[in-house]
Amino acid sequence: MKTDLSHAEKLELYENGYVIIRNAISSDALDSARKLIFEHLPEDEHRLLVPGKLATHDNVVGLFNDSCLSEILSNVMGPFPPVISCQVAVIPGGNRLGGKPGIHVDGGWSGIIPDNADEIDMETGRPIDGTKYFGENDEIRGTNDGLLWIDENRSLSYGSYTALVGVALNDQKHPGNGQLGVLKGMHEEVERSFRSQRDAGGVIGPEGPGWPRIKIGDDGKPYCNGLPDAIREKTKKLAAAGTPTKEWPWPELTPILLKAGDAVITLHSCPHTPTPNFGSDPRMNIYFRIRRAREGNPNEGTRRVAHGVSDHPDRGYFGQFLEYPDGYDPYQISIDKLCDHWSEWDGMQEIVSERRNPGS
Repeated sequence: MKTDLSHAEKLELYENGYVIIRNAISSDALDSARKLIFEHLPEDEHRLLVPGKLATHDNVVGLFNDSCLSEILSNVMGPFPPVISCQVAVIPGGNRLGGKPGIHVDGGWSGIIPDNADEIDMETGRPIDGTKYFGENDEIRGTNDGLLWIDENRSLSYGSYTALVGVALNDQKHPGNGQLGVLKGMHEEVERSFRSQRDAGGVIGPEGPGWPRIKIGDDGKPYCNGLPDAIREKTKKLAAAGTPTKEWPWPELTPILLKAGDAVITLHSCPHTPTPNFGSDPRMNIYFRIRRAREGNPNEGTRRVAHGVSDHPDRGYFGQFLEYPDGYDPYQISIDKLCDHWSEWDGMQEIVSERRNPGS
């Protein structure tokens, strides 16, 4: 059984922000997970998520815990809390996701937003009437999908983890079948954007320098903004320079082409998105969000954090504030890691040193 990444695979991870692991999952484990999901697929509606109870099922979480992926992550990244949950993500055949992928970095908020541009504060990208859309207490997770703020001081508006691990339960070898799409190599630009915000002394994440929370599209409609402005501008240039095809009309995105049983390991900072499924069969992926263990954090491994699915593990999964000992600042640590993502990858240090300090 594979237990680590090869030197070549580590180079791919460093350069591209992701690496594919072929044949990561046994056929028996695949069959068991697929059977569960097919039993719970809704028959009369298009949905991206099957029932949440599957997210903690042993046969689904076992795709990570009982496969080579757990040991590979231990070796290339380092220790991490037990994985107790996951995201079961299904894109039914013919589901076009509104026709446009929503490229983002995980950890942000998306929810109900104003319909009209004149309701938006253009400097922060925040609704002028925040209470109408965010509620009286916008620090908690309620009707909002995600958290607007991670810390009580509102200096950090983005959650984070270390690695997104995706497992394919069916073949996704041809573009246009709902593949995960990534902005290949853009993880370093994302890190630079976080550093720029930190150096400017502003909020880290949306509502910070160069990152309005809500933007206005070319059609004049507001949309939730999952990317810093600098990344969005580079994305537009990539799209303009590329050649769209009928199967893959988004040249800025690289499709992650997997067959059943393959897996992909992606840095948190690598922008990504689900894409429309033009095929007739559902695309079935299981995602695990893994954060490297942090020394001194008393909440590592607690169920209320929901490690494996949460993209904001400094808080409880449902937005509750957690207790930390004096002298331990989880939010500053997360800011430090957002600004130095390779510091959480123990097994990548030689590669990082080689690439950042050639000839030394």
